[in-house]
Amino acid sequence: MKKTRRRNPLQVQLSRQWHLRTIDVLHLGYLGLTGLMIIVFHKNQTHWGLYLAIRLVLAGGIVLLNCLVGRAEQPKLFWRFLRDWYTPGLFIYYYEETELLNQLIIPLYFDFVVQHWHSIFAGRMEWLHNGLMYLDPFLEHWDEVILGFQPSLQFHNWIPFAFFSELMHFGYFSYYLLIPILGFALWFKHRHKEFDTFIVKLAINMLWCYTFFIIFPTSGPKSYFPGAHDRIFFGGYVFKSAMDIILRYGGISNGAFPSSHVAMATVILLCARKYERTIFWIMLPLVTLLCFSTVYIREHYFVDVPAGIAVGSFFFYIGDWIKQKLDNWLGNPGSPSPSPSV
Repeated sequence: MKKTRRRNPLQVQLSRQWHLRTIDVLHLGYLGLTGLMIIVFHKNQTHWGLYLAIRLVLAGGIVLLNCLVGRAEQPKLFWRFLRDWYTPGLFIYYYEETELLNQLIIPLYFDFVVQHWHSIFAGRMEWLHNGLMYLDPFLEHWDEVILGFQPSLQFHNWIPFAFFSELMHFGYFSYYLLIPILGFALWFKHRHKEFDTFIVKLAINMLWCYTFFIIFPTSGPKSYFPGAHDRIFFGGYVFKSAMDIILRYGGISNGAFPSSHVAMATVILLCARKYERTIFWIMLPLVTLLCFSTVYIREHYFVDVPAGIAVGSFFFYIGDWIKQKLDNWLGNPGSPSPSPSV
């Protein structure tokens, strides 16, 4: 007779009393990991207590939201929707926060890198952006090794036309539409298992990217190259203006490698290919434009794009295994999202 594996008190607390799902555990794990990094390396971080307090508030909010929905016999649609869709909102906060936490780890190894790679980079590793340490010379170097020039500086010069610039800015803007397009299609069709898997794969991919951005800070061409941040020379119309506003208030000098935009778009595209073929064919040209646009508008180096595709593909395929392991650990195999009444 097969023995049933006993669950420890923590597992029971998480799944039965707090009603947490795999996606919630992933968020709590990220908040805990980065919180531990802040505590250990707090000497390198100003206002470190504030970031710990924010983590406690976010973790408490996740637990409270799940308790509210999980313990109600018929939770209201608003709270079910919020529980299912809070993940993309937290992505925005995590992304912006990486710029504020990216000097936590790098002081430990920056001098070592400078000393050992000085001859290769011809002293460029000493470059600082606003007095902060970044590793962009690695990316600049590999772009030159692979292509022999800097595509983030030359791409616009080759095709400096307003209509093409507008197309590239539309491609970059389309990134913000990808999650809602596929996510709403699954959620409103009551395909709860597919939606749950989709969100979990996105979270695994993005939380890894954000952690890497904190450990390996890179600012991107727009900050690294003198004068590259000036966007006046870009022609365009509606989407160029929209991206000017978004980048002015939401852009950061961090997270160039790998491109999290491309990595996320890759996960979404592969999920669409698996779950919604019609949406896949709609998204394919958008994601293609996005890959080119990241370099054209100088948000990324060339090497960031294939790295993003590789990272997104890896976490798409390994995501099923990770989700299954966490679902089983929680005792919630499949852990579909609550059924929305719409």
